[in-house]
Amino acid sequence: MNAYRAKPNNIPWPPIIALAAVLLSVSAGMFIELPFFHGPAFRIAGVALLVLVVAVDIWSISTLRAAHTTVMPTRKSTQLVTAGPFGFSRNPIYLGNVLLLLALGLILANAWFLIFAALAAIGIQKFAIDREELHLLAVFGAEYESYCRRVRRWL
Repeated sequence: MNAYRAKPNNIPWPPIIALAAVLLSVSAGMFIELPFFHGPAFRIAGVALLVLVVAVDIWSISTLRAAHTTVMPTRKSTQLVTAGPFGFSRNPIYLGNVLLLLALGLILANAWFLIFAALAAIGIQKFAIDREELHLLAVFGAEYESYCRRVRRWL
């Protein structure tokens, strides 16, 4: 697809992919139990990671709203946001989706969450981030290219 004609996705892939990963992890865990870490320390680490994910998601959404641009991945961006969590990751909400899966894996002692978190990251990259990057390049041009050189895609 030509970057100059790129538009946002019509389908909000990241939450769909994350939800599918949760459902698949739980379902797979009911049929095939994989060896995994368990115990209070891992559950506490999972809860701490979950709290961190929620905090970063709230910070990310607040930052986007303060910039008066969309939070929805299906809408056109009106501002290039590089402050707040977007100064550390170009996709902090998507990173949060994947880390949420890891947190749930630790809390539920279910190794399938790690497997499906990795697959979700690949799916989010392929179905959402690749197209969003073309859209942002089309809208913001050299400013977006400069931002990409300064800030990593995931972390």
